[in-house]
Amino acid sequence: MLTSNSKDKERSLSFLCCWYLGRRRVAMLLLLSLAFVVFVLGSYTINKESSNSPNIHQSIETIEFGINQTPLSRELSSFYTGDSNNDQTTRGSDVDIIHPPPSLPSHHPCDSFSFPPPPPPGLRRPGPRPCPVCYLSPEEALAHMPKHQFESPVLKNLTFIHEESPVKHEEGQGGSEFGGYPSLEDRTNSFDIKESMTVHCGFVKGTKPGHQTGFDIDEDILHEMDQFHEVIVASAIFGKYDLIQEPVNISEMARKNIPFYMFVDEETHSYLKNTSSYTEDNKRVGLWRIIIPKLLLHRLFPNVKYSIWVDAKLQLVVDPYQILERFLWRTNSSLAISKHYRRFDVFVEAEANKAARKYDNASIDYQVEFYKKEGLTPYTDAKLPITSDVPEGCTIIREHIPITNLFTCVWFNEVDRFTSRDQLSFAVARDKIREKVDWSINMFLDCERRNFVKQVYHRDVLMNMKPPRASSSKVLPEPLPLPRGKSVGGRANTGKKSPGQRGKRRHRKVSAGGRNMR
Repeated sequence: MLTSNSKDKERSLSFLCCWYLGRRRVAMLLLLSLAFVVFVLGSYTINKESSNSPNIHQSIETIEFGINQTPLSRELSSFYTGDSNNDQTTRGSDVDIIHPPPSLPSHHPCDSFSFPPPPPPGLRRPGPRPCPVCYLSPEEALAHMPKHQFESPVLKNLTFIHEESPVKHEEGQGGSEFGGYPSLEDRTNSFDIKESMTVHCGFVKGTKPGHQTGFDIDEDILHEMDQFHEVIVASAIFGKYDLIQEPVNISEMARKNIPFYMFVDEETHSYLKNTSSYTEDNKRVGLWRIIIPKLLLHRLFPNVKYSIWVDAKLQLVVDPYQILERFLWRTNSSLAISKHYRRFDVFVEAEANKAARKYDNASIDYQVEFYKKEGLTPYTDAKLPITSDVPEGCTIIREHIPITNLFTCVWFNEVDRFTSRDQLSFAVARDKIREKVDWSINMFLDCERRNFVKQVYHRDVLMNMKPPRASSSKVLPEPLPLPRGKSVGGRANTGKKSPGQRGKRRHRKVSAGGRNMR
């Protein structure tokens, strides 16, 4: 039998044990909480795309990610495209539109998405690379298409100048027979945004784009291009410079309803007829419908709502509906383009173009000085929320409304007046429009662009590339070497393009069939 003193000691011992265990539980909870906070903070960290990028680049990318997650403010549609015998099906432009009874969820499925933590420093690959992107399924993406078009600020009616005999009115005036020769006064007026405007926008001659313009398109294809389409995808090859890349991971719904147009010149057309599955009967290579030539999409496709432009050096690897939902509809944007993976300042971009001999240096200097006198300044964080002045223009995603059509027109006119390096004129065209109206462009991360398009070698590189070395099961194969030795024409090839080769391809002014304008 325990005494009173023994009972007191037993209760004290029990109290001390409980107190000790409680302290341990609290400590463990604190450690778990701290670990959770560290994980959450790490998941929002965005890896720099280049170890040589300025510090501002990383902070801008973080801000850009927040902007890209802006919820939709436009009313969303509740329809998708597919095959069904539903009584609610309506017919239009050979597309079945079905109105399903379920409504869209109140919260976007990708709201909780965040970038994963960066890999340890020792495991990082050098150079630009893809990063994760949260896509909806193609069916869900199409269900998020807005019911109504993005409202074009101020500008409601845009028409285009027609001149059968365009002439230069000023000494040293830029322009071309295709785009006309707009004077400096015309250029100024094109940025004075009003409810109704008429501007230069290519195709100055002929009754309509592609007809009696000097850059004609087959009548049967012109009729097809006049038809209504919700979405098109377009690309171009000139001088048989690239190989046609067949899109992959395209849904049956998109294959049925979205036309894929490839613009080519006569040289490429002849090459395709002899070296691919192209036939004159259907003018197709895979999904691509072959057209001659490529120029401004909103003029060639007057009844299209959305377009995705993809350079021929890229292979589309994500469904178009998923791309549109992610970069236009989800962010409530009417135009989206990725920013350059490293450079975001026009002056730095100009110097890089000169160093790489991508265009005549004197012409680049003249263009930059012209913009400088107009007020263009180097990029700083004072320009936020604008995150870059330099795009990676190989993909352009847009809704065809008056304000985006105007932007494309004035951007093309800058390219036609100065140099074909469209990265140099992008910011000027954008900012002059933004000075007049409340409108913005979704400039998303280049690593996100690399998620939905895969870059491939140009045709000349592929033809000169050595075959990979044979390897045993115990030895890993070596990466493909840069092309060296003799080229097809017998000229020594060191793997780098000579100044003469660069100039021959790149030093042309943009005109019909120009490679650098979309």
